[in-house]
Amino acid sequence: MFSRKKTNAVHQFAIDPGAFHTRFCSATEGLLLDQPSIAALDMDHPIGGSKAIDSFGDRADELISSGIDGLRSIQPVQSDRHNELGLSAKMLSYFLTYARQSGLTGKYAEILLMQPHDCSAKASAELQAVCKQSGARKVRVLDAALAAFYATGLNQSKPCIMIDFGATESRMFAIDKGDVVHFQSLPVGGDALDAAIATGLLERFSVQVSDDDAREIKHCVAAATPQSMVRCTRKSCQVNCLSVKTNTTKPFRVGSETINQILTPTLETLADSIKSVFDDIDKSLKDAAYETGIQICGGGALLPRMDQLVMSATNLPVEVVRRPLNSNVRGAASTITEAQIDALKADLVE
Repeated sequence: MFSRKKTNAVHQFAIDPGAFHTRFCSATEGLLLDQPSIAALDMDHPIGGSKAIDSFGDRADELISSGIDGLRSIQPVQSDRHNELGLSAKMLSYFLTYARQSGLTGKYAEILLMQPHDCSAKASAELQAVCKQSGARKVRVLDAALAAFYATGLNQSKPCIMIDFGATESRMFAIDKGDVVHFQSLPVGGDALDAAIATGLLERFSVQVSDDDAREIKHCVAAATPQSMVRCTRKSCQVNCLSVKTNTTKPFRVGSETINQILTPTLETLADSIKSVFDDIDKSLKDAAYETGIQICGGGALLPRMDQLVMSATNLPVEVVRRPLNSNVRGAASTITEAQIDALKADLVE
């Protein structure tokens, strides 16, 4: 999804090239771009590799949904974690070009780039180079943990403990006076929950569901604690699946109670890891957190009663940040100060 075309091009914005979504955000104009981080891979391309990528984002989704033979959806950020083909940089270049041609961003921009988690030095350099090649006068890199912190709107002089529930993994970090003083990964991200659903349905009912359908089931009928299954979610969800026994596609309806049973071991692992990591945080920071509570963000924060799971693991009040899906990129955009904006405008005039 692209925002409607602006009459005044934005010259300062933040970029979050996430595993599932890529987002551009301006401190003054808000969210500029929000598209899925996917590419349409042409399996029949004679050369293959990155040259077999036909398109990205919404356009790729449209082409794949149209049923064109030989097209397959892949996630560039996820792929680069394993083989470093440079697809993330190519995808970002596509989005930057489209945004500039659509008038959403200015040619001579200051870009604040949030690096994907576990981004290698080579991949980081490629992403920064793409930003500069797009016409950016300045490119700054901001840690995702600090971006999430800025999204809370808390007084930056106060300590803060946060959990970012991402696609590939979750992360807990403590920040004191603007510095990340404790950081540790948690073993469960959104895709782990999706995988647990797909595996559980295969084992119980001999049916295979796609990653997208597993994600839809999670969004429709899953919850972080069993007490919420009836109150906070629909009781059942229907998707198309492949029957292993008959090798045919058929509609399949699954209930919230079943999904709760399937996800319980994975969610218990998440709760145990939250408690373990929290116990390792310095006591003074934990004591300060009794005033500010624990902030949670990312897509996983929207899972019904995820705040209750975190609260049970830490015995602290928990708050879901505003707009958790895109809070990080909004937080990053908020770090672009009026002084920086004025300086960049003066540079453009010169």
